[in-house]
Amino acid sequence: MLGYGIALIAIVAISFYGLFIYPQQRAQRIARRPFPEPWQRYLVAHMALYRRLPPERRSRLHRDIQVLLHRATFYGCAGLQLNDTMKVLIAAHGALLVNGLSPDYYPKLRAILVYPGAYRVREQVQDGEILSHSEQDRLGESWHSGRLVLSWDTLSEEAAAEAGHSNVGLHEFAHQLDQLDGASDGAPPLASEAQARHWQTVFSDAWQRRQRQTDRDSIIDEYGTESPAEFFAVVTEAFFLQPLTLAQQEPELYHCLVRFYQLNPDEWPGIPDAAA
Repeated sequence: MLGYGIALIAIVAISFYGLFIYPQQRAQRIARRPFPEPWQRYLVAHMALYRRLPPERRSRLHRDIQVLLHRATFYGCAGLQLNDTMKVLIAAHGALLVNGLSPDYYPKLRAILVYPGAYRVREQVQDGEILSHSEQDRLGESWHSGRLVLSWDTLSEEAAAEAGHSNVGLHEFAHQLDQLDGASDGAPPLASEAQARHWQTVFSDAWQRRQRQTDRDSIIDEYGTESPAEFFAVVTEAFFLQPLTLAQQEPELYHCLVRFYQLNPDEWPGIPDAAA
């Protein structure tokens, strides 16, 4: 019996190491690798947000990009041939969201599917006794199962824009953060119950107010009124792309995002003017 008990303990210890300790150690080794110079040049040339990052934030981004490249498998769809720099640009958007946090915020992300452009999805809709089908063109989507789908044309074009107002990469990676607790409800896991209550109050108020707005002056895209989940993804785009304007129009909302992301983009050099 003693030998059986020792063997069982050994099996448990080995399994624990293989499941938890070794992956963390490997991720740490990957994060310490030098970031290839060609990748840096590519990001400088093709990602406006990268050019705005302070040096310490760039260094952190480099580490997190390499971890995400290791953890997720990229698939080119509809004939798209993905190369390393394309993967780096995509991973940079996910890494930017967790620049003040950790790549561990994507524990389930395993597959990133990339189409050349917009792709068509066939949906089944149940309305009472009536079952119907519809087709939609999409630019991206995020699944609870750890799968992300993106349009390369859209992502690369929006990444390069100096004063853009939308970014499908930030949008879909934000959905992954929202889905960490298993629900797409516009509320990612927060540090405390008090912070969660404050988040709920501020976001609900801003969402309802945006639904009542009919003008086009809001920095928050109208698509955010579709649901709390879309609202979180849309305000995340505004937080990184137009932080000065978001801070002016929705200061409490902006502060909530600062506390969650542990970042303050309106202090980064080279951000667009609030009037842009």
